[in-house]
Amino acid sequence: MFAEHYLLIKNIHMGLALLSGSLFVMRGLWVLLASRATDWQKKVNRLSYMIDSCLLLAAFLLLMILDYAPLSAAWLQVKLILLVLYVVFGLFAFRNTYSLPVRWLAYATALLCFAGMYYSARLHQPLAGLLS
Repeated sequence: MFAEHYLLIKNIHMGLALLSGSLFVMRGLWVLLASRATDWQKKVNRLSYMIDSCLLLAAFLLLMILDYAPLSAAWLQVKLILLVLYVVFGLFAFRNTYSLPVRWLAYATALLCFAGMYYSARLHQPLAGLLS
């Protein structure tokens, strides 16, 4: 059903991934540099949630089109693990309950997870081919 739209969905997925990562960088810097929350920031946060939801939808469509079991390819396993870590470290970075150094470390770690996801997906190699 969606197979004829594979290339379009793949390009949308990649574009949304880069946009999501860029917004994460911007949101993280806003939060960690202690700027006051503005209406602009709230709108960007909402936009980020919408983009992430569309990104997840595109990922599921690609899995359906390719008839992939998420755990069938090593690079996809690594990407999914890094996605979970990215979300967890992002939560630590955005919570005011932790000290600023811990939040900066979590932010940097989340960015490394994002980079690992990106390169694993681009190269179709687990951990961007570092372990193979």
